Amino acid sequence: MITLYKYTHPSRAETVVWALQELGFDYEVKAIDAKKGEQRSPEFLAINPFGKIPALTHNGKHFTESLAIIEYLNDLHTDKPLTPSLDDENYAEKNYKLRQVISFGMIEMESYLWILTKIKVLQNFENWPEGTAENCMKCIQNALPIAYAWLESQEYIAGDSFTLADIYYHHLFNWLKMLGVELPEQVERYLKKLSTRERFPKR
Repeated sequence: MITLYKYTHPSRAETVVWALQELGFDYEVKAIDAKKGEQRSPEFLAINPFGKIPALTHNGKHFTESLAIIEYLNDLHTDKPLTPSLDDENYAEKNYKLRQVISFGMIEMESYLWILTKIKVLQNFENWPEGTAENCMKCIQNALPIAYAWLESQEYIAGDSFTLADIYYHHLFNWLKMLGVELPEQVERYLKKLSTRERFPKR
């Protein structure tokens, strides 16, 4: 049995939920209430010593970090449907594109999104220097045209097939919207298309 530990509110764990749905795995969810500090309980720290969500258990082993988890789940599937096929003659190029797109999102967008969220949403005052939030938004705005351009030339964020990158960027783009960033029309169409997938998680 696969067990996913996620917060009672939306978080990076939603990407794991979607991957589990897409891959058709049976799983159970254990909700962790951050307001009650359940992520710091001895029971949960035995699963993830960092006290972070998401975490997943499978066959008695523990797995953490959302992107690593969804890659693991895809590798568990016989067909590995959320990454390029090894039989594809252009596998190396397509797999590179997938890794490039995900790496770009992690480095150029998510890192700044997390700092912005801590400052603006979680009201986490960790003595951030004045102007940190503004500088983070500037870095994100500099990166966004590259991500937007990918969607102008292809059906999905990393190519012409739905992959792990689409699950990840659905999360990133909606995170941006939560922080008040207005997305262009082609990105809104992309998000709507993703949300109509048969196995898209129903909130």
